[in-house]
Amino acid sequence: MKGLPIANSMLDKAQSGIGKITTNLGFSGLPFQIYVLLAITFVLSFGRNISFPYLAIYLTSNVVKGGLGMDPSIVGFMLMVGGLTSILMLLFTGSLCDRIGRRKMMLIYIFPMILLTLSLAFISTPEEFLLRYALMGVIGAFYDPAYSAMVADLVPPNRREEIYGLSYMIANVGTVIGPLIGGALVVSTPYSTLFLITTIFVVLASLMVFFWIKETNPVGECNIVKVDRFGGVYRDKQFLLFCFLGAMTNIVYSQFYGLLSVYTEYIGLPAYEFGLLFSINGAMVVLLQIPIRKGAMRIGSTRAFIIAQSLYAAGFAYFFFARNFMQFLIGNIVLTLGEITFVPANNGFIANLAPVDKRGRYMALSGLFSGLGSSAGNFIGFGFYSVLQFKEYVWAILGGWGFLTLPGYALLHRIHKKRSNVL
Repeated sequence: MKGLPIANSMLDKAQSGIGKITTNLGFSGLPFQIYVLLAITFVLSFGRNISFPYLAIYLTSNVVKGGLGMDPSIVGFMLMVGGLTSILMLLFTGSLCDRIGRRKMMLIYIFPMILLTLSLAFISTPEEFLLRYALMGVIGAFYDPAYSAMVADLVPPNRREEIYGLSYMIANVGTVIGPLIGGALVVSTPYSTLFLITTIFVVLASLMVFFWIKETNPVGECNIVKVDRFGGVYRDKQFLLFCFLGAMTNIVYSQFYGLLSVYTEYIGLPAYEFGLLFSINGAMVVLLQIPIRKGAMRIGSTRAFIIAQSLYAAGFAYFFFARNFMQFLIGNIVLTLGEITFVPANNGFIANLAPVDKRGRYMALSGLFSGLGSSAGNFIGFGFYSVLQFKEYVWAILGGWGFLTLPGYALLHRIHKKRSNVL
């Protein structure tokens, strides 16, 4: 959920503007530029997680508490629009990697993001937020394809999965630390201050991109997301069922990044306690992803999906009963175990299912479905929360939604087992 999309570049060597960048790693380690990219990942994740876990609270909280007092249904709609703009832009930005270069793509992202992040501290109306958040979605679509393609340029195929996994882990280290700092700050400072601090980290990342990132040779193919390239993928019914179920899963899981923060404030938990939940989620991912990944590989992806979805549904449904921090912590631990089980199984399932020459298309289409599920989830979750008199029932609905997808995953398991036996 916090990772970066996998590029489809088959480039083993790259050349910067000032000289050759070797990818003959051996025992000498990684190229310097990979370390820079990983450092940028941490800086952006750390800075973002100081403020963005509290974005929904900032938008919905009473003005007296330093919030903007917006209706939750409006907030859900605006978060959905922001997500959709990013997804739609990926249809175009993926193909730009080879045309204008990876570094230029990163620069197109990083400098406007400074101004957009800073501007969030000064919004006063829903219209102002919607415009800025939609623009952030547009600009955000420039970075991930460029990052993924640059890693593929610099790292040989046999180590790419390792580096993408390392990037995912480093991003989660930022998730561990950032929310704790943000939660401590909101006790005595306005929510808007958090975005000012996040802006400082975006500036730092921009300086790292500008001074230390060199262009890699844009030869080959990055993760181009174009509708007319998916013809053969649409005929894979098993994969389409998997994509549909993934979207349904993300409708539920997306509530962790928006609605849950608003609900915990409604219950009476201070913002720093929600930040602690967020940090524990990141810490569990960092500490447990390797052993759980091995377990998921042993039982197979489709069985792992069933287990993960059961944990997701149970964790979110448990919030119906939660009234204090320890109870929310129990639900958080359960759903995080679901996340750690689902993510590696998801990547492994696609990699094994897709023909080698269509792997990028399979990854891209799966990402589009997941993004659509997350965007719709914000709208659905906040919509129910806004109209329900007893707010806790939103978790019964979302948990029930999660459990209703389990027969779909069971069907996927049967189809996959039958197909594997035939093959």
